[in-house]
Amino acid sequence: MSVDTLYKVALYPFITESIASLKAMTNLTGTAGEAFMDNVDDFRFKGYAVCSDVKGSLDGVIMMHHYPETAIAIGNSVCENMFGETYNHTEINEDLSHALAEWGNTIVGRSTDLHGRYNLNYDFSAPYFVQDTTDMDKFLVGVKEVVTVPITVDGVGRYYFNLLVRGVDYQNVGKEAREQSQGITNQHTNDLPKSAKILLVDDSAMIRKALKRYLSQLGYDNIIEADDGSVAVEKVKNESPDFMFMDVVMGEMNGDKALAAIRDMGSDVPVVMLSSVTDKNLVDACKSHGVSGFIFKPIQADSGAQTIADYLKIA
Repeated sequence: MSVDTLYKVALYPFITESIASLKAMTNLTGTAGEAFMDNVDDFRFKGYAVCSDVKGSLDGVIMMHHYPETAIAIGNSVCENMFGETYNHTEINEDLSHALAEWGNTIVGRSTDLHGRYNLNYDFSAPYFVQDTTDMDKFLVGVKEVVTVPITVDGVGRYYFNLLVRGVDYQNVGKEAREQSQGITNQHTNDLPKSAKILLVDDSAMIRKALKRYLSQLGYDNIIEADDGSVAVEKVKNESPDFMFMDVVMGEMNGDKALAAIRDMGSDVPVVMLSSVTDKNLVDACKSHGVSGFIFKPIQADSGAQTIADYLKIA
C-alpha cells in the first residue's frame, strides 16, 4: 500500500486535528511536512509519545511523539491557555503530563470520531502514553511499514505522527458516513443558585481543576468531584448534587453509561456532558437520557467561565 494512501486514509485526520488543537489549546502554529515511508529497522523513539492501537481492517499503532523539549513547551502552553497563568516547567512533571494527556485525548478523540463516521472498519484504543525508550521494541513487533509525518511548531520544534503498520485489508472498508453533531445547548433560562452543589466528573485531574476554577470565578464553590462514571453514580446516590458536568470517555464507566444509570435509579439531576467526540449518535444517545447540554472540548481560560455560565441554567 502506498504511503499516499495510508496517509490520506489513516493519518490525515490526526494531522489536521493535531494542528487545529495545537492552535486552539496552545495558540501555537503547526505546519505539516510531507509524509514519507520510514525505515522500520532504523525507526527510533524520541522520548514522549501518545499512542493508540488500531485493530480491524488496519492493524498497527498510531503514534504522536515528541522530543522531550517539544513536549515540555507544548505542555506549558496547554497549561497557560487552560489556566491563564505562565508556566515555565523544564521537565515533564505531573502538571505537564496532565496537560499533554488532555491535548492527546482531544486529538485522538476528534480524529477517531472522524474515522468512525466513515465506517472504515477499524477501531482505536483509548490513548496511552509512553516515556521509556526501552518500550519501543514491543511496538515494532510485526511492523511491515512505518509512515511518518513531521509537524513543525513555530518557535518550538517538531513532533511527529507515525503509523506503524502490521497489516491492511481495504476489502472491508465501508463508505457510508455518519453525521457530525453540532452539540446541545441548554434551553433552560433560570440561573443555577450560587449555593448549589455541583459534581464534576472527568478522569482528567487537569480538566476538573480547570472547571473548578471557572466555577469559582462565577461564584460557585460547593464543588465535589469524581474521576469515573461509576464513582459519579455513587456520588449522585450518596451526595445528591444539584448539577453535574460529566466527561463522556473515561476508564471504568463512560459518561453516557453513567448517565443512563443515574436516570435508571430515578435521579433527574441536570447533567451537562463534556467530550471531544462530536458523533451525532453519541450526542443523541445522551440526549435520550435527558441532558441539559453537551459541550465539545477544549475549554480555555479566556472563554471557559463564560462557556460554563451559559450552561448553568435550570427550569
